[in-house]
Amino acid sequence: MGFFLTVILVVLLLQAFVYYRFIRFLKTTKYYKPSFKYIVLIPFVVFNVSFFIISFVFGRDFNPPEWFRIVGLYPFYVWEAATMFIGLILVAGWIIKFPFILVSWILKLIRPVRAKMEVIKQKPVVQRINTSRRKFLRTATFAVSAYAFSGATYGMIRHNSYSIETQEIKINNLPQELKGLTITLISDIHAGQYMTEDDMREYADALNELNSDIICIPGDFVNYQPQDINNFTKAFRDVKAKHGVYGTLGNHDYFVDPEYVAKAIQNDSPVKLLRNEFNKININGKELIILGVEDTRDAGVQMNKRVMGYIDNTLNSAKAGSQDFSSIPKILLCHKPYAFDDIAQREIDLTVAGHTHGGQVVPVKIGNFNMSFAALVSKYIDGLYTTGNKHLYVSRGIGSVGLPIRLNCPPEITKITLV
Repeated sequence: MGFFLTVILVVLLLQAFVYYRFIRFLKTTKYYKPSFKYIVLIPFVVFNVSFFIISFVFGRDFNPPEWFRIVGLYPFYVWEAATMFIGLILVAGWIIKFPFILVSWILKLIRPVRAKMEVIKQKPVVQRINTSRRKFLRTATFAVSAYAFSGATYGMIRHNSYSIETQEIKINNLPQELKGLTITLISDIHAGQYMTEDDMREYADALNELNSDIICIPGDFVNYQPQDINNFTKAFRDVKAKHGVYGTLGNHDYFVDPEYVAKAIQNDSPVKLLRNEFNKININGKELIILGVEDTRDAGVQMNKRVMGYIDNTLNSAKAGSQDFSSIPKILLCHKPYAFDDIAQREIDLTVAGHTHGGQVVPVKIGNFNMSFAALVSKYIDGLYTTGNKHLYVSRGIGSVGLPIRLNCPPEITKITLV
């Protein structure tokens, strides 16, 4: 609860900063009137009060009809996302300017310097520069605001428009009999208000159409309510793969009730849940080991040491029950990717993970450059990473957290071929 209250506080502070800067901007125009302070405040109050009533009074299981989502919810989502983005840009700009503001303030404490600075400010060339700077800032403000609101709207409308990625991964000493084995990866489903049973059924159909040998789901089956797992089991009940469907629990599954979630998955779905366990598969006379470790309640940016203990214990169990363990290809399902540096030192050929959502909202993405919160806390954000002959694939996932918005980061189903 403390984490969510912190997020709410940050969002409100960012919006307060946006309001404050917008009023300051209006005061520089000839149209400003004192009453504007109250007029501008109206949308901040209306959108926030309505959003928090829907979220916390009705509850996270509030599931209105589609027409009400479009008319009654989507505008609030857009407002929250856009104002947060604008607030972050303004804060970043203020941080960049702060050293210069501080130096200027210190210099103004020295009377002769202050007098000289005032003289310089009155020079025509300086005034022209200041006028041009204000025009540029005004244009930039409108551009950032337009991008924020249009991007949030587009990201919300397209938040379930998934892409199917294909990836070949070379496994060291992979037996000829296992070459061409296909694995479909789907993660971070987050069943709930933003991921309905109908939404999940579309993904389930897509999984079956890919006709892979193995399906892996490394965690976060639900978002905030344990009972939403029942919608998942109904939507995914007919999902199948030749050599099995495997899953592990993520931190959101632990936020709610991991035992309730696990029981529903095990009893009512085709997913074989690996709770710090391994499964050995015989394919064309050759063995493949699937290992699965659970996550914890931690929502932080570091891999909990307990999870590394799970990995080592599960590896040791698999090793104890296998001859020629080192020669058997091994695939690990681990919800968070943060510990890949350590995992790469172990006898695991391929790790599949999720959790990051690829950033979910990525204002700027050029090539491998990803400007998002996820990029601030981890170098493993999405896609394939290789250290030596060990590999990590991080899925962008299909669900959304916070708001049903994805920007420059579409939901992902991944078909991996081992070569």
